[in-house]
Amino acid sequence: MAVHLFPSSYRCDCGHQSDFFENTIKEISAMSRKRKQHLADSAEDEHTIEFSGGKAVAVLCPRLGRRRITRWE
Repeated sequence: MAVHLFPSSYRCDCGHQSDFFENTIKEISAMSRKRKQHLADSAEDEHTIEFSGGKAVAVLCPRLGRRRITRWE
């Protein structure tokens, strides 16, 4: 399962790590309280972070599909 690395990074089961600015995560988390939001990184094998209810809930991996975020480090 995917991991949220405090404060603003996410690691997929495939080993890819997506890093974002803390303010970006705060803003998209706030927007996700109203409706589901997606935040994509700019890497070659683009991973997308799915936010819902004010928090990150999944990583969308191009190789493994949707991986739920189950741990926070």
